[in-house]
Amino acid sequence: MKQKSLRLGFDVTMEKGSTWKPLKVQFWNQEENYAKFKPSAPFKYMADALAGLSLVKLNQYIKSPVATPHMDYSFACEAFKTLDPHIELYERSQTRIRALQSQLKMVNPQWCTEFESLFNDTFEQAMKPWGVDLTALWPLLDAFQDFENKIGAPLLYNFGVNFSKPFVEKMHTLYSFLYHLRSLVAVDHNAHTEDPSHEGVKVDAITDYLPRAEYVVNDALLYWNFKKLAQPFSGPKTPDSKIEKLLVNPMEKAFHKYSHNACHLVDNLPKPFITSLNPLELEEAFYLVQMDWLLGSPAGLIFKIREEVFALQSGYEKIFWSDTEPKFHAKPVALHLCCELTPEAVFGKKSA
Repeated sequence: MKQKSLRLGFDVTMEKGSTWKPLKVQFWNQEENYAKFKPSAPFKYMADALAGLSLVKLNQYIKSPVATPHMDYSFACEAFKTLDPHIELYERSQTRIRALQSQLKMVNPQWCTEFESLFNDTFEQAMKPWGVDLTALWPLLDAFQDFENKIGAPLLYNFGVNFSKPFVEKMHTLYSFLYHLRSLVAVDHNAHTEDPSHEGVKVDAITDYLPRAEYVVNDALLYWNFKKLAQPFSGPKTPDSKIEKLLVNPMEKAFHKYSHNACHLVDNLPKPFITSLNPLELEEAFYLVQMDWLLGSPAGLIFKIREEVFALQSGYEKIFWSDTEPKFHAKPVALHLCCELTPEAVFGKKSA
């Protein structure tokens, strides 16, 4: 049976005032909406299509043929899997991630299971028959904080976290929704900006979360060399324990204070992995392992989701776009999105 095209129509309502803060995303279920706004082809980078498709997967109500009689759910899921770029990047990193994990002490699986349960319970409260209440996602921040407290370590550069396969799939979908939702706000802002080169905003899947990865590499190399030089002075039985107390310990505290990201990176990697590399290889490895953590680890995935939820709560300009002043809106603003996905547009892109 030949698949038909899929129409995705939804509104993104944003808070009034001088902030970018989406409040809710509401699907269209009335024919007059589609009659008023003619569906168009998706945006160049599919932000509108992927925001809609991911929400279709996340929202259990939308599966109902009564609620959305024109929704081809199986086509929507296949289109999402084909079009979203982040899932493929995640899969490409898995061999290297598992190799690192095999040399590390993993987080207690029970704690990960408890986090999944708490996260799911909170998340489902945000799903509504009409779409999603974005303000109801804010309590997820408490779940993240509780999880970090329980494992006694930050999510940053943490390779010891694993979740169930269904939960990871759900997190992929949620991240795609939040990332492309922000992209839609960026597209709208830039479309109404006279000089996008100076006043526009951007969305980047790497630098939005790790803005100075190359600087972290330099600091990590310094910190690792410091640890190697300090090794002879460490330990209660060494004759140089006074040097450790007066010099080594204060320097280590300074590293953790002023280069905490680099310290987390080095301290979270297996020592055999670091010692097996020469200086040039280590410099490259410190950069690539950051990318693997961000793009391919469970902790990196939920770290990105946390950043997006922080931005929903505080406004995008507080987390991602601090260099750009948002325009003032005297009343709530609604973005009206309506695109049409054809099988040729979806599967033709994959084979191109």
